[in-house]
Amino acid sequence: MSFCRVSFSRSFGIASVSESGDIAAMLSVLLTLAVVGSPTDSTARLIRLAPSESLQVTMVGPASGVPVVIVPGLVSPAFAFRKVLPSLAAAGVRAIVIEPLGVGWSSHPSNSDYSHTAQARRLAAVMDTLHLRGAVVMGHAVGAPMALRLALARPDLVSRLLLVEEGAVESAAVPAVKSALKFALLIRLFAGRGRIKKELRRGLVASSGDASWVTGSVVDAYTEGPSGDVGAVLNALKGMQKAVEPDSLRPHLHQLRMPVRLLVGGAAHKSGISPRLMRDLQQLVPDFSMQVVYGAGLHIHEEQPDVIIAELLHLTTDHDPHGP
Repeated sequence: MSFCRVSFSRSFGIASVSESGDIAAMLSVLLTLAVVGSPTDSTARLIRLAPSESLQVTMVGPASGVPVVIVPGLVSPAFAFRKVLPSLAAAGVRAIVIEPLGVGWSSHPSNSDYSHTAQARRLAAVMDTLHLRGAVVMGHAVGAPMALRLALARPDLVSRLLLVEEGAVESAAVPAVKSALKFALLIRLFAGRGRIKKELRRGLVASSGDASWVTGSVVDAYTEGPSGDVGAVLNALKGMQKAVEPDSLRPHLHQLRMPVRLLVGGAAHKSGISPRLMRDLQQLVPDFSMQVVYGAGLHIHEEQPDVIIAELLHLTTDHDPHGP
């Protein structure tokens, strides 16, 4: 296990310690935490799973709280959940955001397996490292099929599933990845980080029902670190494009042993779950329910964060650490 750079998130006071940082840097972080007086035991760090594979993990809330694991989508770092995490922590929940390989501050290697199956194995490895069992797991966008595969492979880790705007996608090479790969190649040739921000902003607006949250500062935060590095982004996108799943997800949906809840944005927006994948969940998952969030698009956690908070808190009240 290794630790990431020294930094502080202005949004919810999360500290990170650099593996190469000196004692003074670590003391500075500890002193800052003492000054803040945070009751939520907040931290962020990189957990190394392989020589070129480290996942960024952000944790808020009391260590004794019911664990809620959030698996973000392709363009959503932990920062994207800044409106959700403080309320979960204040309610006594232990909220953990695990950024998959190729997302946010996690590493973006060029020769790794980016299949959803491999991503689910990494999520399980992180949860094992953190000694998490029977967590409420939320998967947003492409994080949803990763969460589904995690629940099927390791039902001991998942007690409840909340899927947001996606279902049993069968490949990491989704249309959004193919489109982003084309843009990234052009950006590497003719532009740079500024163009990445411009294209990201355009995509966030198009996929939102209420795009008022898409500001310059938010786009800046979304593109910090590897996510704003054209080379790193290309590495991840190429890996996703060539990823191959070892088996199909759909035939196994009936084996899910926990309640599965789906949230769908009700406003017209780009991307999101297809009608076919929605029907698959409705017809094949034994314990399934869904809700349409009117006025929202793909990014419900940004557009209507209170809905996400309420759903997760409701699932934690029904929480059984040993599963259903």
